[in-house]
Order: sequence, then C-alpha cells, then structure tokens
Amino acid sequence: MINKQKIKILLLIVGCAILFTLIYKVGPSTIYHHLSILKWKILLLFLPYFLVFVLDTLGWKYSFKEEKTSFKNLLVIRLAGESVNTIVPSAYFAGEPVKAYFLKRHNISMVDGMASVVISKAMMAISQIIFVMIGVIFLLYKLNVTGSHLISSIAIILLGIPTIMIIIFIQKQGLFAFLLKLLRIFRIRIRYIEEREDRLRELDKNIYQFYSHNKKKAFYSFICYILGWVAGVIEVFLILYLLNIPVDTVSAYIIESLSTVAKGVTSFIPGSIGGQEGGIIAIFMSLKLSASAALTFGILRRFRDLIWTSTGLFVLSKLEWAIAESPTKK
Repeated sequence: MINKQKIKILLLIVGCAILFTLIYKVGPSTIYHHLSILKWKILLLFLPYFLVFVLDTLGWKYSFKEEKTSFKNLLVIRLAGESVNTIVPSAYFAGEPVKAYFLKRHNISMVDGMASVVISKAMMAISQIIFVMIGVIFLLYKLNVTGSHLISSIAIILLGIPTIMIIIFIQKQGLFAFLLKLLRIFRIRIRYIEEREDRLRELDKNIYQFYSHNKKKAFYSFICYILGWVAGVIEVFLILYLLNIPVDTVSAYIIESLSTVAKGVTSFIPGSIGGQEGGIIAIFMSLKLSASAALTFGILRRFRDLIWTSTGLFVLSKLEWAIAESPTKK
C-alpha cells in the first residue's frame, strides 16, 4: 500500500510544476509588470477578505443552539481551523474537528461543537451551490449561449437543487447514522467509528434538534454565508481595479463563483497549488481576459491566503499552548 504522505508530497510537486509551467508560459516579466502597479495598495486586498471572514464566522455563530461563547472567540478559533483546512488536502474538512476541539475551552462539549461545525458546513455548502449555479447562468448569458444548448445547460445547473435537498434530508435523518449504515451495507468496519457509535448518534440528535427548533437561526446562517460569497465579488472588483483591468459586475461574479469551484475540485492537492491557478486562467480566458491578468490575480489571492494561513497557524499554536498550560494553572 502506497504511503499517504508520499502521495501528498507527489501531488504537491505536481501542483508546483503546473504553477511554474503556467508562470513560464505567461511570462514572469508580464506578471511582474502587473504586480508592480500595486505597490503599497496590495495591503488593501486584505479588507474584502476580512469582511468575508467576519460574515462566515457569523454564519457559524448562528449554527449553535445556544450562545455559549463570544463572536471574538469564534473568530479566533475559526482562523485556526481554516488554516488547517487550507494546508491539509481533505476537501476542506480537516479543520472542522479542530474548531470543535478548541470550543471545549469555552465549556462547549465536543458533541455540541461538532454539531455546530457540521451545520455550519452544510449551510456553507448550500449557499455555495446556489452562488455557483447563478454564476454558471451568468456565464451562459455572457457567452451568448442560446436555444437547445441553453436549455440543456440550465437543466444540468438545476441539478444543484436536488443536491441541496439531499444535504438537508440526510442531516435531518441523521448524517452519521446514514454513514454507519452505508459502511455496514458494504461490510466495511472502522474500529474508531464503531467504538464511538453512541456519541455519533447523539451528534445526529443534536443536529436534528437544531433544525427542528432553530429554523430562524439556520436561515440567518445561510444568509450570512451567501453574503460572504457575495463579499468575495468585492475582492475580485478591487484586485482587477487596482490592476487597471476593467470588469463588469457579471464578469466579477462569474470569476468569484467559478474560481471557488476550481479551488474545491483541486482540493486533493495541498493548497490547491497549480490547479486553482489553472482554473482561474480558464475562467478569465472564457471572459476574453488575458492569461497574464488571470495568473496575477491568482498569485495575489495566493499571497492573501498565505498571510491568512500563517496568521491562523500562529493562532493555532497559541491556542494549543493555552490548552497545554491550563492544567498547571489550576
């Protein structure tokens, strides 16, 4: 059996090779020319993403049955958890247990913490599906797709609706009970999961109770995540405006919505390196924008991610030290 760590390293090497090839093909001097336009203005790029982060944290805050900790604490814990999501190739799920773990410091049980992150992740996924569906429709409009091609394309896009319904249905019926049943149907036994069956069923119960008694909170969470995705469009506008590349509202929406797909599809590569940039170039070129502008845009987002992830890892280390030292303070 091939070592998973070796696969991750291999994928990272392939991703870096793709990125360097793209830079070589576009031309380092062209990218440097775009970047030299920014100078100190590059600092402004952190403002829109901070708004995105605040809105996403609000979405998580509304995923709790009861308010047991402050927004500030959630912001810090989410920063730590998202840094793990970024660096670990796991379709952005690895950081979720980390968030639940650090919630224990604020007298929130692991079951309640995990319930909040599962609900939060579901609301984020549902809002993203809707956001992307609208983006694809905008792309079809932009490309002037008409007739039977338009009808068939929209029919494919609308498959997102049953996906949303499945997410909600499975969560209400019991996500972990469903997974356990699925594993047993295929006669797959995972000792770690089997030993925690009671806790997983309790987690399902908490999630079900949230949806049954907190419909308004679930709706607020969804709205916050939708606004978070829309706030990402502001970042697209700002980056391209600072690069002196004119872009209309529809194009900015398309770039933001479809670049999230490129990032998600290539999440098996650590940091989506190479894959994310390749996707962005494809989106820009479909909108008749240059590959050099696309790669510069991708590099600037990569720089933003690097700063946020580094900050998150620093916060993660501080939280770990705080937990390690807490018994000695009693």
